[in-house]
Amino acid sequence: MSRNTKKQQKYLLLADGSSPHILKWAKELVKYFDVYIISLNGVSEDLLEVIDSSNIYVLNQKSISTGGNHKLILKLPKIKKIIKNISPHYLNAHYLSSYGFLGVLSTGVVPSMKLIQSTWGSDVLVEPFLNSLRKMVAKYALSKADFITSDSWYMGDVITNLVGEKEIIVFPFGFDKIEQNSTSKEKIIFSNRALKDFYNIDKIIKWFARQDSEYRLVIANDGVERNNLERLTKKLGIESHVQFVGYLSSTKQEEYYKKATYYVSIPSSDATSVSLLEAMKYGAIPIVSNIPANREWILDGVNGMFFNELKALNKLKINENFAQINYNMLQKRAIFPQSIEDFIKKVIS
Repeated sequence: MSRNTKKQQKYLLLADGSSPHILKWAKELVKYFDVYIISLNGVSEDLLEVIDSSNIYVLNQKSISTGGNHKLILKLPKIKKIIKNISPHYLNAHYLSSYGFLGVLSTGVVPSMKLIQSTWGSDVLVEPFLNSLRKMVAKYALSKADFITSDSWYMGDVITNLVGEKEIIVFPFGFDKIEQNSTSKEKIIFSNRALKDFYNIDKIIKWFARQDSEYRLVIANDGVERNNLERLTKKLGIESHVQFVGYLSSTKQEEYYKKATYYVSIPSSDATSVSLLEAMKYGAIPIVSNIPANREWILDGVNGMFFNELKALNKLKINENFAQINYNMLQKRAIFPQSIEDFIKKVIS
C-alpha cells in the first residue's frame, strides 16, 4: 500500500490527546495521512512529537469516560468551525458517549467526510444500558458511522444488536512488535485494573487470602475503593503479603509483567483488555473473568485460566507450552501496525 496518501488526504482524530491509546493510533496514522487532532483533555508530550503542533487543537474541556458529558455540547460550535477549516477526508472519533457524539453532530460540516467511530469498551458494553437516553445517544452515534472499529468480536456483536448491520472492523490495541520474555519468574500475582467496584479487586483479595503464603499479591493502579481494599487486607490478616503500588509508569509495569508468575483481572464486563494482552506478551499466566471478550483470547487450562474464587492456586493446571501459545497468538492477531494498515485499506477502498 502506497504511503503517499498522507500527502493527499487529511485524517482528523476527535479524541483524548493525553491517552496512550491515541498516541499509538497517531504513530501509525501519520505514516499514511496528514493527521490532525481535536482534544478536550489536552495532549501528551509524546503526541506533540508525532503530530505537527499546527495540526493540534486543544479545547480545554475535560471529558469523562463514564458518561455525564452533556456539557460537551457547548464545545460543538467551535469543533464544527475547526473541522470546516481543516476539511478532513476522515473524522475518527474515539469513545462513543463523548467524542463520538460530538463527531456525529459535526458530520454535516464537510459533506464528503467519512465518519469512523472507534469504540473502546464501556461506551458500548455498559453506558447504553444504564438508561434510555444513553442508549439513544449510542445508537445515533453508531448509526451514522461509515465505519466502526471494535477491539473484540463480542463488542462487535453488541454494536450490531444496537444498530443492525454496519461496517465493523475488529482489531485490538496491540503491539509494535513482540519479543519472548526471558526474565525469571517470581512468586508474584499481579493485578493492575482500576480500584473500582466494577473490577472486583475485593474478590481477588479474598481469593488470595486462601492461597499459598509464599506468593505476593501486587495491586497496581488506583481508584475510589483503595482505602476499603487496604482495610480488607488487614481484616483478612494478609497485609504483609499484599502490596499496593499505585499508578505505575509503563516501564515499571512492564517489569512486573515480566517477573509475575500470574496476572489476574476479573472485571464484570470488558472488551479486549490491553493489560491482558500485555500479560500474555510477557509470559504471565492470565487468570481472568469468564466473559465473552476474554474467551476470544483464553482457552481455560491451555493458555490461561478462568477465575474461580473457590479454587486454590496450587490446583490450577495449565499447558506447559502456554507462553509459546500466547506468543504465537499475539504475533498473528495483535501486531498493531499491521492492523492499522489493514484498517486503512478498508477505509480508503
